[in-house]
Amino acid sequence: MSDNTTTTSGPKPDIIRIGFVGLSSTGWAAMALKHSLLDPLVQEHFKLVAISTTNEASALASAATYTEAFGTPIKAYWGDASKIANDPEVDLVAISVKAPHHKGIALKAIEAGKDFFLEWQAGRDEKETRELADKAKAKGVKSLIGLQARHGGVIQKARKIIEEGKIGKVLSTTVNFLMPREINSMAPHVLSRLEYALKPENQITLINSPGGHFFDVFIQVLGPLSRVSASGTSIYPTVTLLDDATSQPTTATHPAFFPDHITINGILKSSGAWVTVIIRQGHKSTPGRTQLNWEIDGEDGVVKIEDNRSLGMNMGAHDPEHLYLNGEEVVWDEEKEGHAKYESPVPFLRDNWLAFYKGRENGANYMDIEEAAKLRDFLAAITKSIEEGGRWIDL
Repeated sequence: MSDNTTTTSGPKPDIIRIGFVGLSSTGWAAMALKHSLLDPLVQEHFKLVAISTTNEASALASAATYTEAFGTPIKAYWGDASKIANDPEVDLVAISVKAPHHKGIALKAIEAGKDFFLEWQAGRDEKETRELADKAKAKGVKSLIGLQARHGGVIQKARKIIEEGKIGKVLSTTVNFLMPREINSMAPHVLSRLEYALKPENQITLINSPGGHFFDVFIQVLGPLSRVSASGTSIYPTVTLLDDATSQPTTATHPAFFPDHITINGILKSSGAWVTVIIRQGHKSTPGRTQLNWEIDGEDGVVKIEDNRSLGMNMGAHDPEHLYLNGEEVVWDEEKEGHAKYESPVPFLRDNWLAFYKGRENGANYMDIEEAAKLRDFLAAITKSIEEGGRWIDL
């Protein structure tokens, strides 16, 4: 468990009561966020008290399901999210819905003066994220964003190795990762229920979505960049929509509007190190194919992070398989660390909730909406550079 999740001494604050928008029977919220809220440590500080969905039938069904799962009565709301946001028994509004709806629902929470949890991408584009950040600041509400990979033990070890100077001054870093075909959420194959993600106005791109998850970790380990340049191409210009039930191809297709293979170059602000990040999309996870390979070269040594599993790049769902220092694997010692490596999203999410409870004012490390806005600005600069033929952009 990450260090920033320990609670402070003194009187314990009241339990934070959560009203959840988007917690139904399927999807990420049901698969992962629900289980994090059922964690005993999380339940010491958070309590699910209400849910809100789009219609009455699903809201009542979800409330009944989660009343049984959590062992406490849960109220049902449907339709306009301002209803759950203005419930006086709700302290924090959790939002896990499609990105096009992030801004509208988060604004309801902010207008009601409620703290909020919001899934990444935290809005369709950087303008929406910045608007949310500015309004949250003006209203004085706190926020937690669903980027949780920074809580992983392997990533924290890599950061510590570099901070302790074990490889000397960082000279360069090279990353190569894959968003594999079998995830069925980006070109060349997309499930029909995810067709909205292909619409250009929703900005669900290789840069904004998986790129955002990765660069949050990158910045945690190495710090921000001072300049960036990028280029990209579309290997898969046409997307085939898949049947939601069988995952088999349908006759429906959709044009792909964004690059699916991207190379990013940049300069680290802290050391002037050269940065190269290659992001690939759509390849099958065949044996031997690179999923995640991240090398950090220093004056006196090298750190390497590697994961050969499908979706190895998703460091917020499992700790990377391997961490090397100067060619030797850094073995994970469960007895020394106090826990096994994280092999599901739930412990990452647990640590994120607990970090929020502890608070940044007490040294906790988690992403809020202001930090999300800064990351979206960085990702927008990458996109702009691609659109302008690789022009270097100062950050």
